[in-house]
Amino acid sequence: MKLSEWVPVLFLAFVFLLGGGARSDIASLPILRGMSVLFAFWAALRLRGEDWKRIRVPLTLLLLLALWMALQLVPLPASIWHGLPGRDTIVAIDRLTGQAELWRPLSLTPSQTLNALLAMTVPIAALLVAAQMTSEEYPRLLMTVVALACASMLLGLLQILSGPASPAYLYRIANTDSMIGLFSNRNHHAIFLACVIPLVAFALRDELMRKRKRPMVGIGLALAGIMLTVMTIMIGSRGGLLAGVISFVIGYAIVAGSWGTADLSSGRGLSRYRRWFLYAPPALMVLFVGLSLFLSSRTTALTRFMDQSVGDDLRVSAWPTVRSMIETYWVAGSGFGSFPGVYKMFEPDRLLQGAYFNHAHNDWAEAIMTGGLPFALIVGCALVWFGVTVSRRGTRNLIKGHRGDFRLPILTIVLILATTSLADYPLRVPSLQSLAIILVLFLCCPKLAGTRRDGLQ
Repeated sequence: MKLSEWVPVLFLAFVFLLGGGARSDIASLPILRGMSVLFAFWAALRLRGEDWKRIRVPLTLLLLLALWMALQLVPLPASIWHGLPGRDTIVAIDRLTGQAELWRPLSLTPSQTLNALLAMTVPIAALLVAAQMTSEEYPRLLMTVVALACASMLLGLLQILSGPASPAYLYRIANTDSMIGLFSNRNHHAIFLACVIPLVAFALRDELMRKRKRPMVGIGLALAGIMLTVMTIMIGSRGGLLAGVISFVIGYAIVAGSWGTADLSSGRGLSRYRRWFLYAPPALMVLFVGLSLFLSSRTTALTRFMDQSVGDDLRVSAWPTVRSMIETYWVAGSGFGSFPGVYKMFEPDRLLQGAYFNHAHNDWAEAIMTGGLPFALIVGCALVWFGVTVSRRGTRNLIKGHRGDFRLPILTIVLILATTSLADYPLRVPSLQSLAIILVLFLCCPKLAGTRRDGLQ
């Protein structure tokens, strides 16, 4: 195996190690973005003409998004800027200070918009790195994601056992009372683990459909799927809990659906193997969850559901304010990354508190507010392209599948990331951004095995 074939694995591991937070002041971001540019150049040198054609739609959408971010940084004449909605307070200040003719960019927080523009290096690099891979290399990268999830889960256990001051926490500002693994936020960790469960089911399904069975590999994958599901409950994220349960149900359907196509006629021992995998996973999951809740005095996702009213959550209380911000800025946007600063201009006295409200906790809404109508059009085009492409690939035998069929796992992950974005912001995390880009490309723009490569080896 050539060393170059391991570069995508190294890229993904690198992004997960340094890109587990959504804040703009994380010290590792310059390294992450600089190395992403190098990975992107390496991948671009290996792409041929048909590769660029194959990824032209997602690449164009990402470049259009970057272009709109750049345009939000272009200074506008005062006569235009003063006429934009939501600028009244700043216009009044400019007049009082004698700066009524000052040219300003469309973004209300140019430094944060510039940060968002620089952040585009990571998803673009992920797209280019994945584009040069052939379909026979996809399982290796998907198993890398599973390995990263298991490592993150073990790191989370070490964090909670060693206390809030543990050096196992990788980020200065983080949920240091929770198992956050490779992330800075427990919600994002739980969502990531939930996303990996269908990939574990995909690997287990393929293992069970092999002619030469490897029982220990199958047992290891089954236990990994169970433990990942249990961890989504123990982390304490309500969104992660729901995503974990949905992932486990779909993952179990993927595995159970393989029985009809697997060659299970080789004898009695194989029948026992079949029954173990059919009944043991749900039974073990229930057992592990029960023991974990019985032995743990920590706050879990289940206890948060029972003890805290959803109406008491700040993200719910602040929604009327967020809606007012959307109504003000939906045309041109307030600037990518501007939500915390703009929220302070709209924040009512009754919601003032020591903690700051850094995101709308509805990324669809925040994206419209900060990116405006142009961003909404880009997202709309992306959704239409994704829907049309998936429908062309077909949904026949979607659950039953076949060896190497990752349609349902990827669709499940896309659904999880899209729905959890209604109450959180997982796709603002570079590692989850990269994962989403790579999986969408695998599903919609696959490079068939055997395709000749040019470029550096």
